[in-house]
Amino acid sequence: MSLPPAGPAGVSPSRVVVPLVFGGLTYAMSQNAIVPVLSEIQAATGSTASEAAWVVTGFFVSSAVLTVIAGRLGDLFGRKPVLLVSLGLFAAGGVIAAAGGSLGAVVVGRVIMGVAGGVFPLSFAILGRLLPRDRAAFGMGMVSSMLGLGGALGLPVGGLVADHFGYQGLFWGAAGMAAVALAAIALLVPGVPDRGTGRVDWVGALLLTLALSTSLLAVSRGEAWGWLSAPVLALFGSGVVGLAVLVAFERRVRDPLVNLDLMRRRNVWLAHALGFLVTCGQITAFLLVPQMVRLPAGGGAGLDAGATQAGLYLLPFSLTTLVAGALTGRAVARFGTRPPLAVGAASAVVGLAVLGFCPVGPVTVLVGAGATGIGGGTVYSVLPVLIAEAVPENEAGATNGINTIIRNIAMAIVSQVSAVVLVLWTPAGEEHPVRVAFTIDYGMSALLNLLALCLVPLVLPRQGVGGRRGRGPLPRGADRAHGRVPERGRKERPTGARPEAERPDDRRACS
Repeated sequence: MSLPPAGPAGVSPSRVVVPLVFGGLTYAMSQNAIVPVLSEIQAATGSTASEAAWVVTGFFVSSAVLTVIAGRLGDLFGRKPVLLVSLGLFAAGGVIAAAGGSLGAVVVGRVIMGVAGGVFPLSFAILGRLLPRDRAAFGMGMVSSMLGLGGALGLPVGGLVADHFGYQGLFWGAAGMAAVALAAIALLVPGVPDRGTGRVDWVGALLLTLALSTSLLAVSRGEAWGWLSAPVLALFGSGVVGLAVLVAFERRVRDPLVNLDLMRRRNVWLAHALGFLVTCGQITAFLLVPQMVRLPAGGGAGLDAGATQAGLYLLPFSLTTLVAGALTGRAVARFGTRPPLAVGAASAVVGLAVLGFCPVGPVTVLVGAGATGIGGGTVYSVLPVLIAEAVPENEAGATNGINTIIRNIAMAIVSQVSAVVLVLWTPAGEEHPVRVAFTIDYGMSALLNLLALCLVPLVLPRQGVGGRRGRGPLPRGADRAHGRVPERGRKERPTGARPEAERPDDRRACS
C-alpha cells in the first residue's frame, strides 16, 4: 500500500507517517503483551495474583492520566519534543521493569511506560500541522489503526518472547522498540514552530489525576475488592468529587488544562461521544472473541480452539482495522467526514450482530470480527480530523488527549461489564458461560454502535476550498506554514475565525 505523493513544502508523507506509526505500534503492543507473562512475573517475584495485577492496573491508570497532560504540554512546548520525551520515558520504564528484579520495580516501570499514551494525540497534532487535510487524514488513520493491530499482536508476541527470554526479555524488547521509534522520529519527522502561549495548569492536572486515577482504579479493582466494598465506594466518591472540583476550577482559570468551551463545540463533543460508543464495540469483540472460540464446541457457544488458534480468530479484526484506517483518509478527502463515520458505525453494528446472534462457526466469527474491525479503523481515523477542524491548532493536542482518555474509560467500563455478564450467565456448578451471555454482551455493544450511527447526521460538515469536493482546507493555522495562497476572488478568513457552518451555540471562543 503506497502513500500519497509528497505534500506542500516538500514534506514527504512517508517521512512523517512511518515513524509515528511505529511509535504508536510500540505503545499499543505494550498494552496487552504483558498479559501472557503475569503468571511468570508473579512466580519470579513471589507475589500474589492480586499484587501482580498492579502491573496492568498501574499502566492503565497512568496512561489515562498522563495522556491529556502530554497533549497539553505538546500544545505549549512543541509536539515533537514532548513526543520524544514521552518515548524516552517509555524506554526508561522498560529498562527499570527489566532490570529491577522485584514486583515493585516492574510496577514502577510500567507506570512510567504509561506516559507514552500521549503518542496518539501528539502524533495526530503533528500530522495535522505538517500535512494537508487528505494526507493528514491518511496518516491519522494509519496511526489510529495501530491500536487494533498492536493490541492483537501484543498477546501472541508477548507469550512468544516470554517463552524464550522470560518476562525481562519482553521489557527489554519494548525499550528497544521505543528507542528505535525515538531515533526515527528525531531524525525523520520535521520540526515545526508549534509552540503555543500560556502556562501549564498544574492544579488542573492534579485534579484531573485525582478524578481519573481514583475512578479507573475503582473500575479496574471492583471485581477483586467487591463493588460495594468500602474501598471501591470511597474511590468512586473521590473520583466524583475530584471531577466536580475540576470542572469548577477550569471555568475560572485563565489557561485551563481542559478547555470546557471547546468541549461544547458540536463536532468536539460528538467526537468524544462517538469515540466512547464505538470503543465499547471494539473492546467487546477484542475481549470476547478469543474467550468464545475457546469454549467447548458441544455447547453451541464455542469452537474448542486452542490458545494459538483463538488469537488467529482476531486476525481479521486487526487486518480490517489497519486497511480501513489507511483508506479512510482518502474517503474523508473525497466525501467529507459524515459518510466514513456512517460506514464505520454501521459496519460495527453488523459485525457485533453477527457475533452475537448468528450460530457460532469459523466463518461467522471471522466475518463478524472483520466487520467490527472495519468500524473501529474507520471511525478512529475520522475522529482526529473532526477535532483538528473544530479547535484552534494550539488546542489540538489536549483535545485529542481527552478523546483518548474517553476511549480508555470506555475500555475499562466495558471490560468489567462484559466480565460480570459472563459470570452471571455461568450455570451453577459449570465452568463455562452459556451462549446467551455472549449474545447479551455483543447485543449491548451493537446497540451502542447503533446510537453512534444515529449521531452521525449531527456532525457539522466542513466546506472545501473554493467549494470543490475532495479538496478540504488545511487544519487551522497550517496555511501559513505551507505558504498557501487563497484563491482569486476568495477572501481569506483570518486565523482563528469561526467557520460559517457553526451555529452560535457551537462556536464558543477559546478562553
